[in-house]
Amino acid sequence: MLVLTLLSVNVLFVLNVLTDHAISYVEQRIEISVYFQENTTDETVATAVEYLRGLAQVRDVETVSADEAYEEFLAEHSNDEEIVSSLEELGENPFGPTLVVKAHSAEDFTFIIEALDNPTFADSVREKDFSNYQEIIQSIQSSTERVRWFGYGLSAIFLLIAVLIIFNTVRIGIFIHREEIAIMRLVGASSWFIRAPFFFEAILYSLFATLLVIGVLAPVLSFVEPYLSSYFNGANVALLDYFTVNGLVIFGGQFILLSLLSIVSSAIAMRRYLHI
Repeated sequence: MLVLTLLSVNVLFVLNVLTDHAISYVEQRIEISVYFQENTTDETVATAVEYLRGLAQVRDVETVSADEAYEEFLAEHSNDEEIVSSLEELGENPFGPTLVVKAHSAEDFTFIIEALDNPTFADSVREKDFSNYQEIIQSIQSSTERVRWFGYGLSAIFLLIAVLIIFNTVRIGIFIHREEIAIMRLVGASSWFIRAPFFFEAILYSLFATLLVIGVLAPVLSFVEPYLSSYFNGANVALLDYFTVNGLVIFGGQFILLSLLSIVSSAIAMRRYLHI
């Protein structure tokens, strides 16, 4: 039960890392495509680029010329004969220049949309293509929060069961060793001398549980990390690196807290059943 408790806690750590990575992954891809009219001049496009790059909320602005937009559209629909033949019949490039505006974070999304209404070039803008990344991030955070609270509940249940098991284990241990304890009392052994083995056993259980969790978690993370990286289009999720760098704090803290909990549970059991 101690192992299950620690595993559920560490799953929450993994979930937290994945959530941060997912949000960062989405934020790196926050972009707005701004399509200009066919007859828009290069000066107007350059003015828009300069204006947008001057905004603190904008990470970068890429310019796609009308010819490049035409070639990209043609390549994307090369297997659609109807579209290809329609473009050939048209005999001219129906596309205007396009700007791809990238933001730093989802919080900048609304500001950039409003900034695109600048009267200097707003009349030349034919269309804006964007997704509401703020809603995507909020959806990720909402789903993660629900899973996290489920994890908290599961950890609490495992922890409660572990406390009860420790409590009963100490009670049984006292009953089994009642004759040895009685002899130690007769020869004048101190209360600490009699209680110490139970405390030591509680700490030992906590240490073994922590080491076992590390032994389980390391190969599991090594196995799933390539699949997670593939899910994020090859981006390095670095779960194993996270636990390696922060392992002393994470597992050291868990061992200390688990030991304290085990010692307190043992102390309560001994106070009730061990009359010294």
